[in-house]
Amino acid sequence: MEDDERRPTYAELGKRAAHLLADMQTGGEILHPVVNTTRKLASHFWGSAWMKHLARCEESGLALAPGRSLLRHGCVLDLELAPGTVHGKVMGERLYDIRIDLPPLDEERMDAIRHACAGKIDSHISLLEGKLDDALLRQLCDPDTGLLPAPEEWRMSCTCPDWSEPCPHAAAAFYAAGTLIDGDPSLLFLLRSVTLDDLVGKAPEIASAEDFDTDSLSRTFGIDLDQL
Repeated sequence: MEDDERRPTYAELGKRAAHLLADMQTGGEILHPVVNTTRKLASHFWGSAWMKHLARCEESGLALAPGRSLLRHGCVLDLELAPGTVHGKVMGERLYDIRIDLPPLDEERMDAIRHACAGKIDSHISLLEGKLDDALLRQLCDPDTGLLPAPEEWRMSCTCPDWSEPCPHAAAAFYAAGTLIDGDPSLLFLLRSVTLDDLVGKAPEIASAEDFDTDSLSRTFGIDLDQL
């Protein structure tokens, strides 16, 4: 194989990504790059649940490992999560636009989740930190009964010429989404179009200071509970 046909290494792609990111930002583009070089990939409950789910998908045969390598080498130049959608830009041999669409939870599944959560979640904080009953957590983390999207729900598009599903760039977006969720678990609920109050329900008229310790949540995740 000629040198000019050789596929670039992940390290080379990372260098290209860094240079392009700098150029684009200098040109005034607003981007949201995601980089995760940690060995564990996630350190909080919902981020870890997302990463474990992707690991199980890999074990079942989905080729997600290239996406993990792209993320770790800084190739995710832009990523945003919105209700039912992940979209961004990932560096491959060129810069590609990716989009992942997820359907909303159907009403039957949502009703089952509400029923399972009824009276078992004291506050937004306990939900976001994953400090819940083990059986409830198993249900919420099961892709068939809970919040994590099963592979058959993923609808992916990428401007790259790779026909595999997922392509490496979409796989990078999945892992990058997990990184964002690890830093701000409310994004998982946003992505699945579920509000925290759907699961927590109304707060009692008299609540303890511990239940609404927003400073604690801000220190843990760096997010503002008042805006959720």
